[in-house]
Amino acid sequence: MRLYVAVLAVVLGVGVGVALPGPLEPTPRFHSRRQAQRSLGDLIQEFALDISSVSWGEQGNMVISPFSITSLLSMLLLGTSGTTYHELRSALLYPATAEDSAVHTSYQTLTQSLIQDNPGMIVSIANRLYLQTGVNVLAAFSQDAQRYYGINVRELNFAQNPNAARDAINAWVSRETRGKIPRLLNFVSPQTTALAVNTVYFKGAWETPFQKRTTHSGTFNTGTQNITVPMMSTMMKVPYLDLPDANAEMIALPYQGRQFAMFFIVPRGPVNLNTLLELEFYLDADTLNSHIASMRDVQMNVFVPRMSINYKADLADTLKRLEVSSLFDSVRGDFSRMTTDKVMVDRIIHETIIDITEEGTEAAAATATDLNRIGTSRSFAVDRPALLFIRELRSGLPLFWGRLVQPEPLFD
Repeated sequence: MRLYVAVLAVVLGVGVGVALPGPLEPTPRFHSRRQAQRSLGDLIQEFALDISSVSWGEQGNMVISPFSITSLLSMLLLGTSGTTYHELRSALLYPATAEDSAVHTSYQTLTQSLIQDNPGMIVSIANRLYLQTGVNVLAAFSQDAQRYYGINVRELNFAQNPNAARDAINAWVSRETRGKIPRLLNFVSPQTTALAVNTVYFKGAWETPFQKRTTHSGTFNTGTQNITVPMMSTMMKVPYLDLPDANAEMIALPYQGRQFAMFFIVPRGPVNLNTLLELEFYLDADTLNSHIASMRDVQMNVFVPRMSINYKADLADTLKRLEVSSLFDSVRGDFSRMTTDKVMVDRIIHETIIDITEEGTEAAAATATDLNRIGTSRSFAVDRPALLFIRELRSGLPLFWGRLVQPEPLFD
């Protein structure tokens, strides 16, 4: 299992404008929400559901790293004031009573707890801020960005050589994602003043691996067609829960060390995108926490496609639907705590790649159980559109969240 994500914000230099002061009303919620959330993991989960719900017009797969996006936006929050600041805080759901320092310290602590480099688990997180040569960035912002988010600042000459700047940024992203995202940027504007990048690389080995010899040709019903995919299969004890209220069922596939797990929620209704969206609307952080706490180990035949899921989007329009608009406005954008220059965010590019394989199974093949050696009538098959997410189990953080509509088969 490998996951790779990069999210990037492009900040352009603009003419002098006037920023509107004052707080805003809280951003309206776009999915079911039953109570106020308290932990940072829960807030990021709610943000993930909001991002997903305003993207319901997309017909295909959608997979994001909520942690990557919120980390970058929270870093930008350090440099904003006025309306821009209040819009960001509202969209990120930070309680009015929470001090900024507490929010940023929570991110610092959470990031440190996620980073791993073990034989069965690698999680690396990197942040970088690229500045146009000569741009005046305030010392307080640079210090806080480094302290809380580990931001490394580099100067590039966007104005005179935007292609070289693009290539340097793409090369850094490629290194941080082990070559899986080699070309995040296709172009860079010569007007770019600053460019912020966050990358997350995740590689985890299943606690109970699949065996390659049991992978077979299977069918995945997208709702509009049946496609053939390599279907991994094994018998294992998995955390499982029937969800009658949601007309769905859920399993968790833990990774080695049991700090992280991948969850699949498969609806039972008609096989179409609307069924999946209704399921997603039903969820909130509190409901997910309750369901996950109620899961129990069940011996099952498990079928999961050997697949890749790719998603790339400019999140500017998505954030505008969450009423974050001044960030992208040359007049109203207020970055006065970042720089004395007048700037705005032009794009927020987010790219995620998820590869799901039997990786790691060769080392454990001798102890794995064949499907035909222990009988069970129970099975769980990811053979139709489903929700999937990778969760850090101690904090409840959704490191990745997505809708699987049509897997891209991964063949050897």
